[in-house]
Amino acid sequence: MERWGISMDFASFKEMIAKIEGVLNVKLVVENDELLEVHILANSLRAPKQIVRDIESALLAAFDYRIDRKVISIAQIQTEDNDAIRRVRYSGIDFKTEGSALECSVRLTHDGEEYEQPVTLVKTVANAKRIVAEAAIKTVEKILGQAYLFSVEDVISSTSRNITYITVIVSMVIDDREELMIGSAIVKNDINEAIAKAALDAVNRRIQRGV
Repeated sequence: MERWGISMDFASFKEMIAKIEGVLNVKLVVENDELLEVHILANSLRAPKQIVRDIESALLAAFDYRIDRKVISIAQIQTEDNDAIRRVRYSGIDFKTEGSALECSVRLTHDGEEYEQPVTLVKTVANAKRIVAEAAIKTVEKILGQAYLFSVEDVISSTSRNITYITVIVSMVIDDREELMIGSAIVKNDINEAIAKAALDAVNRRIQRGV
């Protein structure tokens, strides 16, 4: 299939979808180089609408491909215990600049305590958004007591019907298998708060399950 002169690699689509949290197996039905059906076998820890949303966001971010959600069907099976621990919540953000360095600390609360883990990056336009997601994720790792657990893959700002929202894509490796987690948050007054909340939205389900 060619889209705007670019050949679509459906094998890469399948590989990307398989990395999304909760997805156990993927089957694509392709006919005449058109994607007609996407069949998903998933666990029961996430709502089907969340999985569909993540598929849409992942394909759009990675391949600039806007999938019709009507072609996606999801079957769920019970696979894991769904006992949840308390969620991590956003409580504030701080920035410091020194020369070409930008430091960001995202304050998070968990079980009645506040945590933060400063992150420093070169002060560039691209890093202005990324550093917030990185700081949020590093603080989550501090809460969990596990370093190098998550990796921020992308921070995307989008607008639909005059509503601006942030999508953060985070990856982690579990049993030698890379898994993608996608979170989103609407920008209300502060875009940095939305970035931090989108990063938390991506990983909170993992935190609830004890990673």
